[in-house]
Amino acid sequence: MADGKLAPRKRRRDWLSPLLLTISLHLMVFTLAINQRLLNLMGEARGPGEYVLSLGKDVGPETEPDKDAGAAKGDLAAEIGQRPQSVADAMKPAREPKVQPREVQAPPVPKNDGKTEQKQADSRPLKERLDGSLENSGGAAGAEGAVVPGGGAHGQRGRGRHGKGLSKNGGDVGTEGAVESGLAFLAKVQDSDGGWDSDGFMVHYLNAPTEAERFAEGPGGTYKDVGMTGLCLLAFTGAGYTETDARYGELVLRARKYLLNRQRPQDGGFSGKSAQAATMYDHALATLALADLYLTNGDESLRAPLKRALLYMLSQQREGGGWTYDQYLPSHAGTKFRVEQRNDLSISGWCVLALVAGREAGFEVPEDNLRRLTGFLKKATSSDGSAKYADVAPRAGERGLGMLAVSNVCRRLLGEPGDSATQRAQHKALAANAPDWGKVDNKQDGSFYFWYYGSLALLMGKDETGGADRWREWNVGLKEALLKNQCQSGPRKGSYDPLEYWADKGGGGRLYATAINVLSLEIYYRLDPAYLKSRADELAGHWK
Repeated sequence: MADGKLAPRKRRRDWLSPLLLTISLHLMVFTLAINQRLLNLMGEARGPGEYVLSLGKDVGPETEPDKDAGAAKGDLAAEIGQRPQSVADAMKPAREPKVQPREVQAPPVPKNDGKTEQKQADSRPLKERLDGSLENSGGAAGAEGAVVPGGGAHGQRGRGRHGKGLSKNGGDVGTEGAVESGLAFLAKVQDSDGGWDSDGFMVHYLNAPTEAERFAEGPGGTYKDVGMTGLCLLAFTGAGYTETDARYGELVLRARKYLLNRQRPQDGGFSGKSAQAATMYDHALATLALADLYLTNGDESLRAPLKRALLYMLSQQREGGGWTYDQYLPSHAGTKFRVEQRNDLSISGWCVLALVAGREAGFEVPEDNLRRLTGFLKKATSSDGSAKYADVAPRAGERGLGMLAVSNVCRRLLGEPGDSATQRAQHKALAANAPDWGKVDNKQDGSFYFWYYGSLALLMGKDETGGADRWREWNVGLKEALLKNQCQSGPRKGSYDPLEYWADKGGGGRLYATAINVLSLEIYYRLDPAYLKSRADELAGHWK
């Protein structure tokens, strides 16, 4: 029995052993060959960007990671061995960051089937209608429609993003250096409570100024502090600075607290110090500043005060569709306060900018308010593109390039097609009157206010027929005026002399002149025109 079974098993073991040994040897040879190939590959020279392009396929089909992104901010650059760059270094063309703007899906343009929809009048009280419209449009943190910080129209802001807008729209190291110099001046004259003092800002750089010295700086009235603070805050958020920034974070936080402390709990409007009344200029600028900060930092705690500010703004719209100086204040309750039916294009311009920012934040404007507003803009604008300041005194019927620029921007942001006859006429007029420092004392056609709105108007029209040439001509004048006339030394370094009529006579002086000119110098990246126009196209039906 042992002879019949053990002998065959022994023969099978003798046959398997050599086979296993042969397989083991082949595996060892194959492994050595693979390792040698990998070593050769590691030694091969790689072309520039080869690894980056391979990674780009993982992050998205059309995006290439920024090879020069560097550190995030603060001391992190030193920790990873990078040398901090100056503004001049950072803006050299050879080292310009390749920034891909945040992708934002453009809202679909509503289709027009040629039929006129008959809408039934809404008989609900104004506050109920406004509450319903705004409530349905916005969400809390994480809800659908909540803002994406730094996206949308704000997609080109922030350090590391400026390069794309500067190179595309005609900015350069000179304009960016002027922005930073201007912001440094504004930072120096901010008060400890977070506001900017319209009539006392000069005490931060003049030792016990005399009355003559104060007036030489162009002071405004104390009631303008809220609006001036909003304008100055806009200069910082326009460059992408928020509360978390290492350099200006504390400044932005103080300014935010100042404005929120000036918002009335009764109605959401903004007042001056000690509940002193402020004008609609102040309310519009404060509201725009809060909206701009919210769209830049995405802080959901700003939604409630922003909503209340927008509600109050809409409640103050006049029957004619615009706004005027007066605010209806809680103290007027039970009095014979007369609501002035005056429509002021200048004040309405800032209100439109605030409402457009509110739309981007998810707060849609009620149809009735939009209808009245577009109706007012049509009445205020003549067939040749010129526009009147107001329909009732003071300054009734007054015209100038500043009003033309405001009309153009408001009409375009609220849906008028960029190639309309009015838009074309206005663009032509603007391009023929590029900024000129020699005309800076002309209150109608040389104001800093005109330069800011004109810059926004022509940049938004850059892609229209002939728009690139118009923008180029305007931009040459803008840089010539603002780069050569900024104070370069001494305690006023970075500021602009209050030679312009409204800075000198209208209040705010050097403070106002500096803030609004910084806004103009940020135009290259402050807002993304393509996004603004895609949102505006949703409202095109109001212009048919």
